[in-house]
Amino acid sequence: MMERFKTYFETLEGLSTEELDRSVEKLVHAEKRNVALVIAHIAEMSRRKGHVDRGYNNLFDYCTRRLNLSEGSVALRIHVANVSRRFPQILVALSENRLSLTVAGLLAPVLTESNVETLLADCAGMTRREAEEYLVALRPKPVFAPSIRKTPTRPQEGLWAASSSPPSAQTTSAHTTPSVPEAPSPRPALRTSPPILEPAQPDQFNFRFSADRTFKDKFERLAEVLGVQNPLHHMAEIMEKALDIALDKKDLKRKRARRLEREAKRSGATPSEKSRPDEISSNGQAASSRYIPSAVRERVHTRAGHQCEYQSLDGTRCRSRTGLEIEHERPFALHRSHDERYLRLYCTAHNRLSAERVFGAAFIQDKIDGARRMRSPNGRADSS
Repeated sequence: MMERFKTYFETLEGLSTEELDRSVEKLVHAEKRNVALVIAHIAEMSRRKGHVDRGYNNLFDYCTRRLNLSEGSVALRIHVANVSRRFPQILVALSENRLSLTVAGLLAPVLTESNVETLLADCAGMTRREAEEYLVALRPKPVFAPSIRKTPTRPQEGLWAASSSPPSAQTTSAHTTPSVPEAPSPRPALRTSPPILEPAQPDQFNFRFSADRTFKDKFERLAEVLGVQNPLHHMAEIMEKALDIALDKKDLKRKRARRLEREAKRSGATPSEKSRPDEISSNGQAASSRYIPSAVRERVHTRAGHQCEYQSLDGTRCRSRTGLEIEHERPFALHRSHDERYLRLYCTAHNRLSAERVFGAAFIQDKIDGARRMRSPNGRADSS
């Protein structure tokens, strides 16, 4: 089997990127069809209680131990299996790759005869986050009350056995029976609740995260600076003001709006936002610096909609909105120009891809390694 996959990798290396993309797409569709069929089998096994006959006291145990399915996917499969006989449309949507298994699991508990077609159509192609925001209108959640609570103290020495992993959040408590480790080992960190950002109601979101004492002190000081009394009852207000302050300083959208407002006041008319070619250099002279003026950067970002502009051959556009960099479509090292007609807004990955296509992957990697060596205290490039 190992030799078979070695040969398979060699075959894949011979495919073009387009051929590789089409091949994996076909495999994903086949996988989704098989997942739907597996769920149908699970539904029938559940109906006839076949898992009990096979020696398993519940369906979850049967799926994880007999079928060797991952624990994370079993709950989703069982959720879908529970409604698949009544609403086989959900298996059709899953097999046709219109729904992911995660979204199908979210939809399963809320499907009814009257909404099944609408929900499956509306949620087609959605991510988990998008589906959660869509479904919260059907099943609103309680809105968190503002609070600051200290994280529970670390459990006593020997509370968890060294041979086992920390208990889950559902089983960890002060009354857990102690077990003495056979040999000294570092104590595992206390497991705390994971961060939360989830929709509670159509226009309300619940946030929850943990932070250290320094953050708490900064938060309380910010409340004092903003003149907000009793900060625990105004946490959302304080955080929103802090976000506004940060965005006013960093967000190019806001900087551009302020600049246009200033120019309008000076000139008495709305300034032109047409891109001006090569604002830095004039008369065909080469630009002496890589620095791009703020006004030019703002126009490039605005033109791109503050989203990576890279498009694949089939027209798919990158959706990244973080780590955006201005890429010279005509390399600056060769043309020494900041002509806006040839400036593109790319994410880090597509900026590097563009550079590799011009200068070669080995050259770009060498430049990156050199920069890392300059930053590294021991003068060696970090390979991570």
